[in-house]
Amino acid sequence: MSRAKAIVVILCALYALVSLLAGWLVYRYAYLETLDQLEETGRIRVQQASDRLMGQLSGYSYLVNLLARHPLVIRSVVDGVPPEAADDLLIDSVLTYGADRISLTDADGRLVASSSPETERDQIEGTVDTSLLRAALNGRLGLEAAFDDDGRRVIRLSRGVLDGAAPAKGAIFVTIDVAALEFEWGIAPEAICFFDASQTVFASTRQSLLRRQDKGLGDGDPRFEPFPHRALEREGGHEVWSFSEAFDLPQRALVVTRALPQVNMTARGFLDTAPARTAAILRGLLTTTVLGAVGLAMLIAALWRRRMADRLAIEAAVNARLEERVERRTSQLKVAQDQLVQASKLTALGEMSAGISHELNQPLAAILNLSENGRKLLDRKRFDEAGENLGQIAGQVQRIDKIIRNLRAFARNEGEGGEPVDLVAAVDYAITLTLPSLEKDGIALSWSAPERQMLVDGGEVRLQQVVVNILSNAQDAMVSSDIKRIDVMLKTDTGEAVLEIADSGPGIPDPTRVFEPFYTTKELGASKGLGLGLSISYGIIRSLGGTLSCHNSAHGGAIFTIRLPLTDRAVQ
Repeated sequence: MSRAKAIVVILCALYALVSLLAGWLVYRYAYLETLDQLEETGRIRVQQASDRLMGQLSGYSYLVNLLARHPLVIRSVVDGVPPEAADDLLIDSVLTYGADRISLTDADGRLVASSSPETERDQIEGTVDTSLLRAALNGRLGLEAAFDDDGRRVIRLSRGVLDGAAPAKGAIFVTIDVAALEFEWGIAPEAICFFDASQTVFASTRQSLLRRQDKGLGDGDPRFEPFPHRALEREGGHEVWSFSEAFDLPQRALVVTRALPQVNMTARGFLDTAPARTAAILRGLLTTTVLGAVGLAMLIAALWRRRMADRLAIEAAVNARLEERVERRTSQLKVAQDQLVQASKLTALGEMSAGISHELNQPLAAILNLSENGRKLLDRKRFDEAGENLGQIAGQVQRIDKIIRNLRAFARNEGEGGEPVDLVAAVDYAITLTLPSLEKDGIALSWSAPERQMLVDGGEVRLQQVVVNILSNAQDAMVSSDIKRIDVMLKTDTGEAVLEIADSGPGIPDPTRVFEPFYTTKELGASKGLGLGLSISYGIIRSLGGTLSCHNSAHGGAIFTIRLPLTDRAVQ
């Protein structure tokens, strides 16, 4: 294994360990956070259950206070009224308030009246809790939760009977059946138990847990079954009990405790931690999975980047060689293109040779005739007329000079500065150059020169070259046409000079490409097929600030349109 691969393996292993550690930390944090939320829920549930129990007992507290001040109860204790009337009052109170039993005793604990006279009559000693009696005689509300002789769970309340002032003349006792209270609770989602002073489940939302004593905290009373075995754990400050037996309790439960000193009991709620643990595990696994996926993506990206770097290095070397070759070939093509442009001009000059010969023959013939006439006039001493002939000869020489100078400039592509040029004259002269060749091929040309000048910024020779190129292309396009006609029209439009040259040829297959270099509808490489004339013309018009466009006519043939901005500068 190479050193680079070994480093990659080590880094991957470290990243995997970091991902697992991060997943565990997320699990731990999520678990403790969920336990916090679960404990808050448990506190609310336990408080609701405790408030519900104390609310039930408050009604009976009101009852025992009401009976302790009832006139009939007072007379029964003080004046010795026959017990039947007091018995009826206590029976009515049991039926009204739902108490299990109500008893009235004197200060010594002897039974005076009862809601169950047939069972409690003549029971004096040993039937009254001395602590409850003592609390009542001392002016306090006595309250006790206990198991009676029948094993029932009851809560007893006591209050002293006063005849205007202390000491109390007797005590009223109200006994409540806890099972009747539990019946009103309904079904609770969590197990909530009320442990008495001996840590025995005295009341609960789960009947299977009643009368079970927590031997680890209680006095180990043999009358009661043990509370399910548990193992105490601490989870971030939370108390968690683990149960080995299932008595309507989760295997692992978060315990929420609340003391109820009013009844000397402790309320405990048992909330299942399994959903919290499952949610935390899922979050931890998700974190590990995401980090693993990110790490895998990073590894793939690193490998791909390295592969691309190697590939780019190879491509860079190849591109460098290609660029070198392209530069060399480009320089060669540039030279060839310059040669082709010049060749295109020379070809156009060759085609115009007939017209040039015609243009030169006319002034030469005139010079010959004028010189012969001038010699005869001199012999006859007609000097004035001879001078006129000499002046006409000079004019014909200037005409020949202008023709040769324009042809030389056209052939050599002599640069002409941005000066005002009469577009009418430039078009007229270009037509003059090409007209003999057009007439030779039987092409009719329609051109009506405007009477006034149209000045544009540009070069006269360059404009003539553009018109000659377009006319030459139109001439080539109409070789096999039945109707051979070229219409040239020059007009103005919103500050622009617009020159349109339309032919009756077959049109152009793709007008959008007509100005591309080397694009031609003729045979490439032939004497009339270089494909550069229109491209050169397009560049010339663009350099003069105008536009050159082309489209096919609806009646057949192509229409070339030149638009150049007019100038108001005078010709120098």
